[in-house]
Amino acid sequence: MNALKRIFLLPLLALTVVSCTIDPPLHLRATAETEMVLVTDITTDLYWQADWATQWQFGWAASVLGPVGYTMPKYVRMHDYTLGENYEPIRHDFYNFNGTYGTTHLFLGVHNLLFHNLGSEVVLFRSETDLSDLHAYTRIISSGLKSSTPVMTAAQKAAAATRADDIQIEEPVALAPDDLFTVYDYHREITDNLDDYEFIDGKYVLKIQGDLTPVTFIYLVQIKLLNNLGRVIGSAGGLALTGMADDVNLPQRMNSTSTVSVPTDLYINPADNPDLLGARVMTFGIPGCCPTDPASVAAAPSGKHYVVASISFATGKYKNISIDVTDQVRALPMGGVITLEVDVNDFPPEDIDPPISGGGGFDALVSGWGDITGGITIGN
Repeated sequence: MNALKRIFLLPLLALTVVSCTIDPPLHLRATAETEMVLVTDITTDLYWQADWATQWQFGWAASVLGPVGYTMPKYVRMHDYTLGENYEPIRHDFYNFNGTYGTTHLFLGVHNLLFHNLGSEVVLFRSETDLSDLHAYTRIISSGLKSSTPVMTAAQKAAAATRADDIQIEEPVALAPDDLFTVYDYHREITDNLDDYEFIDGKYVLKIQGDLTPVTFIYLVQIKLLNNLGRVIGSAGGLALTGMADDVNLPQRMNSTSTVSVPTDLYINPADNPDLLGARVMTFGIPGCCPTDPASVAAAPSGKHYVVASISFATGKYKNISIDVTDQVRALPMGGVITLEVDVNDFPPEDIDPPISGGGGFDALVSGWGDITGGITIGN
């Protein structure tokens, strides 16, 4: 598979430096004014299973519901961590690119450079311990999901699986992140030696090449309804995927071990297939690992994952059902298609007593709305 490529070109406009044998204090160090230009070459469906398009059967109307895959980043922020004699971060600056262009001033010396895309109103950033410990996260919107009806899939029935005894989801519910891509360049030396640069189109250019790859991962969930007989007519508004990481350390690309449920919309396309529900969920991925590193995934702590879906019936009633998808999620650490076959006879509307009124969806799933944030917000 082709890697997601980003080539960072840093044309050196002017070297306003003075050569010296002993480094002056940080605030007196010379800087180089640099023009930053990004040349993009991205294939964003790399991080799904190779045959996701053939497995995804739901008639997703991209013109109405938005793209089913990743969206190309348009704006980029560079975090510049100036390093000390022992390579410890001693200064943090960041620069925003207007589109794919920007001008910066970098201190001569060694730097760690972290790049990530901007433009999200959902993803927030914080630093908790030191300058280079940068995390991405989203706001908590609820203290947890209410109890749901546990439902066995056709495969679980065939395997004589038992239903979960405890289907109360007590972990927080957090907003789904947007597409987030990063690349980290370690120990990049910025010097005033022109031999370190290439002369291209009349400018001295420092080339930094890396893979700008996602730290958010897409799961496509499709629920095939067996024995529906026209009883389920759609969704009361939502679906949530539980047990997902609540944030990611961007330089390390390591997810936290804390878990959240991530909500999204659940759709039906009656004209295409009245017995098929579909949803697109964006998450930070499996907790306690780097999802793109197989060894890290193998060492991730165990945990459970459920799809909690709000179902609407032709009778006007609603029900929330809970389906164990742990095996599917753990088999797809970088996202992919999760296909479930469930029998409507397992959750008939006649069992709902008393009837749910006042709508459904995540009005029925989440409660206690309020923002919960922490750390020091340094971006977005």
